[in-house]
Amino acid sequence: MLEFIPSHSLALILSEHRSIISYLHKFHPDEHGPFGITATCLETFIKSCAGYSVITYILGIGDRHLDNLLLRDDGRLFHVDFGYILGRDPKPFPPPMKLCKEMVEAMGGAESQYYTRFKSYCCEAYNILRKSSNLILNLFYLMAGSNIPDIASDPEKSILKLQEKFQLDLDDEACVHFFQDLINESVSALFPQMVETIHRWAQYCR
Repeated sequence: MLEFIPSHSLALILSEHRSIISYLHKFHPDEHGPFGITATCLETFIKSCAGYSVITYILGIGDRHLDNLLLRDDGRLFHVDFGYILGRDPKPFPPPMKLCKEMVEAMGGAESQYYTRFKSYCCEAYNILRKSSNLILNLFYLMAGSNIPDIASDPEKSILKLQEKFQLDLDDEACVHFFQDLINESVSALFPQMVETIHRWAQYCR
C-alpha cells in the first residue's frame, strides 16, 4: 500500500524560494516568531531533521541528495529512496549523515540556539535508540532471509555493521560527544558539497 504525502524536494524548494525559511514563511508566517515563521513550524522542522539524521546514520542510508529529501509545508522533513543502506553509497566519501548548509541555515546557523536544540534532540534520540539496540538488532536479524541485497548478501556482517553504529561500549555522556562530533563532521564535509553541486548540474542538464 502506497501513501501519497504532499511535499516538495529540497532541490525544488531551494530553486523556487532560495531558502527553506522563505518556503515555510509562505505557509506559516508570524512576524513575532523566529525568522518570521511560527515557532511550531520551526520546532517541527528541527525535530524532523534530528529524527532523520539519527536514523539515517544508524541504518547507513546512502545516496542522499536534495532530490530525495522532501519537506511538507508544515515543516516536516523526511527522506525517500532507501536503495542504499548499511553504508553502501554510489558516491565516494559520503558524510555520516546528510546535513546540508541550507538545513543548518534554516535553524539560524551553526551558532544559533535552534541549531543547538537540534543537536540536543539528535543526541537524545540516539541514546534512546541505543537503549533499544537489542530489539532493533533482533528485528534486523529477522530480515536476513529477505530480498534486500545489503542484508541478504551477508547477514552476519550486516548485523555487525548495525551494531557498531550504536557504540555500545560508551556511556550516554560519551555518546553525546560522539554524536556531536558526527554532526560537526557532516556539516563541515566539503566533498559531499561538491558532489551535490555536480548532481544539481546533472539534473539541470537532463
